Amino acid sequence: MPADAGEKKTTTAVTFPPPLRFLIPALLLLLGMLATWLDYELDLANDLARNFSDVTTQAEATGTRLTQLSRQHLVLGEIKALSESLTDWTHEPWLRMAAVVDEKGLVLASSSAQWEGLSATETPAATAWQRASQSPGKIMESATLNDGDFIVLAAFPIEIPSQTRHWLLLVYDRANAVLHAHQDARQRVEWSASVIAILCLGLWAILHFGVATRLERLARSVREFGEGRSISIDPVKGGDEVYELSQAFRKMTQQLADREQERTVLERAVIDSAENERRRIGHELHDGIGQQLTAVLMAINGLHDELQAKAPAFAEHAQHASQSLREALAEMRGLSHGLAPVPLWEQGLEHALQALADITTRSSGVRCVFECPDHILEISEATACNLYRIAQEAVNNALKHADAGEIRIGLESRDGFIVLEIDDDGCGLPETPSKGGGIGFRIMQHRTEMMGGRMERGAPPAGGTRIAVHIPNTP
Repeated sequence: MPADAGEKKTTTAVTFPPPLRFLIPALLLLLGMLATWLDYELDLANDLARNFSDVTTQAEATGTRLTQLSRQHLVLGEIKALSESLTDWTHEPWLRMAAVVDEKGLVLASSSAQWEGLSATETPAATAWQRASQSPGKIMESATLNDGDFIVLAAFPIEIPSQTRHWLLLVYDRANAVLHAHQDARQRVEWSASVIAILCLGLWAILHFGVATRLERLARSVREFGEGRSISIDPVKGGDEVYELSQAFRKMTQQLADREQERTVLERAVIDSAENERRRIGHELHDGIGQQLTAVLMAINGLHDELQAKAPAFAEHAQHASQSLREALAEMRGLSHGLAPVPLWEQGLEHALQALADITTRSSGVRCVFECPDHILEISEATACNLYRIAQEAVNNALKHADAGEIRIGLESRDGFIVLEIDDDGCGLPETPSKGGGIGFRIMQHRTEMMGGRMERGAPPAGGTRIAVHIPNTP
């Protein structure tokens, strides 16, 4: 099948949803990121809970010991010794402040001298004192200061006989622990996101280059085959389902090509048989009935001459019979030449088309001209017969349907093709032509395809209708 000389490039429109090679990795990336974020939140919460548990355990043990120590110093009135004892505990991990306050919230002793003598509300233990003043028992909770620090507050009551209640306030700083927990969780998120992104990119590459590109190549090959621009399906390499699909398409197209070839052979045989039968009938009309009618005409002419001498009254009847027989003989000869044009078989296609133009002019009164700039060499008998029949059908269509005043038959060799053109100056093609055209057009199209060519239907520059047939110039 011939390929079009100029193939227009088509642009692919953006569709929704997007192709699977983009959609699947994108969905997996989105789900992976969501799972990573949830894992981040859970890990962070677990780390913070574990750190809080460690701090509260330590605060419980430290608070119990310091409560006993503070009670001993308070009973003896050793406030300075109590401060020194609290200062000795500053090496405790995460401990920010330890202080003993009286029932009014005044700091009696502290791990840092700067807080002694101040109200507890003016120290980092303000929140702890606030909770202690509202509850008679031990307090252990987590809190956030105004400056954003994360702390654990602990308040232990110090009961001394015959004295008012005192409180041991502990403040543990968790800011570094929380910061490290966030950093660790964030680092795990970054690593997980990077791995997921790389995996999704790899999945996209596999889907794009391993599946989508090959499917697109297969679809393009199938489309070209369906449009008649190729005669087979290009193979797709590989050993997967795409390869199996391409092999199935190749097998299908091979079967279609075999059936098409069988159909072409059968149709060519039918046309050749019909052409031979037309030629036989034409020859029989010309050589059989034509000769007999010619003999009858000669006998009637002899009878006319005899009657003219012996019975003039009957001579006129013989003359009328002779005239009718001449007209019938002329019509029979035209029919014979149409079925088996003598110039086509004896003198070639050019003389046959010239004779067709002359007969059309004489019989229809419509001017028909034949143009052939150069002699066409080495054209097969089958090709010449098909081109003649196409020209004959196109001329008849122009006479019947186009209301033409002039018809032109053109034959020339152009760019490796034999080009046959039939133009008329008639009414032209209808605005909405019937699908596939009429039976005559389909027959012309079929004859052209049998010769491996193409047929175009349009309008010449001056208007009207043009039928153009291009076939390869091979003998």
